[in-house]
Amino acid sequence: MTFWVYILKCSDGSYYTGHTDALDSRIAEHEQGAIPSRHTYARRPVNLVYSQEFVTREEALSAERQIKGWRREKKEALIEGRFDSLPALARTAAVRPSTSSGRTVPEIGFSKEDECYMRRALELAAHARDAHEEVPVGAVLVRDGIVIGEGWNRSISDHDASAHAEIVTLRDAGRREQNYRHPGSTLYVTLEPCVMCAGALVHARVARVVIAADDPKTGAAGSVFDTLISPLHNHRVAAERGLLADESAQLLRDFFRQRR
Repeated sequence: MTFWVYILKCSDGSYYTGHTDALDSRIAEHEQGAIPSRHTYARRPVNLVYSQEFVTREEALSAERQIKGWRREKKEALIEGRFDSLPALARTAAVRPSTSSGRTVPEIGFSKEDECYMRRALELAAHARDAHEEVPVGAVLVRDGIVIGEGWNRSISDHDASAHAEIVTLRDAGRREQNYRHPGSTLYVTLEPCVMCAGALVHARVARVVIAADDPKTGAAGSVFDTLISPLHNHRVAAERGLLADESAQLLRDFFRQRR
């Protein structure tokens, strides 16, 4: 079976992104206004401006989530085939509110389970700082509600430039699962992955990555590079950002301030 991600341009100039296993009939539904609850119902006529084929529903859903999170300019670059422009149109970090106590409020769309796993990643980041004097970054890999891998930065202690939290976590999961691929899994990481880690996550077939703090210098999930979320990969990773971002960013700021 084939699955599709599609983008429609509505009469008011807005875009609608969806996925389906029957492209022609789904587009016809939008054009005819068959489902009143859809965004496109009151914005007809609509025109199909982009579609891409995928092998699995999981990959199509992941790509749909990525594109929905993009700014208008970036969507239009994809529609027009201006792939070289995509990195320059990376999303900026969203402003996130805090409670009066200073505790970060999870963005809408994050579950209690998401917050629980990210807090575990923050614990691992603090462990990297306290036990190993490493840059405090932690990661947790979860599938079907079970932690299958954990890790923190170990580059200095292991004398290994590749031992970032994400890579260490994938290695841990590989040992536990006896597999180098982890479809259907979610990685929670306290800092946006770099190009190296983003590539590894794609190869590992991780389905979703939840990111706490953005990395404006080397981030590869949209801040600087689009390695993790590029539509050119044969596997798509859904990247969601901003969960407990303030806490992660403060952890990093305090660490580097103390080292100066």
